[in-house]
Amino acid sequence: MVVKKYIEALLDDMERKYNSALSSTNPLEPTYYSKLAVLEYCGWIEETFDIIVRRSVKGKIKTTPFKQMLEFSVIGNTYAFQYKEDFRPMLRNAIGISKMEKIEQYLEHSTQLDTLISELQAIKRDRNDAAHTWIVGATKTYPAPSQIKGRLNKVYPIMRNIYREIIKE
Repeated sequence: MVVKKYIEALLDDMERKYNSALSSTNPLEPTYYSKLAVLEYCGWIEETFDIIVRRSVKGKIKTTPFKQMLEFSVIGNTYAFQYKEDFRPMLRNAIGISKMEKIEQYLEHSTQLDTLISELQAIKRDRNDAAHTWIVGATKTYPAPSQIKGRLNKVYPIMRNIYREIIKE
């Protein structure tokens, strides 16, 4: 099951700390919470993709070599969270191309696929900035935790729908 309560609670906590930090004497303090919110949210996306892929074959893979192939070659080899480049190939390798096509057709019909792709591209830019810069001496800003929570609320229903489509069979 795709769960958001833990990341939501984490983002709520970061938002409280971010808001408190706005009145801090350290002008960088709010940036710490924004940057951390971006990174935590991206980690949640990656882990959710892994959960969906694992669940897609739960009970269907019987032998240890194929279970290891799923963990190490399919899931373990993916370190990013873009839809077409990362999630689609993982899921396609697990469930097959015909089922992947059905899921994408469902997502395209409801415009969820475009929304998901767009949101993942946007957060990737923020994530790359957060992961490849450091705060001292930089003038970079990151979305506030409340903005990240807004993104979560856009992406979560789509992830949940993908999960539901996968477990139908």
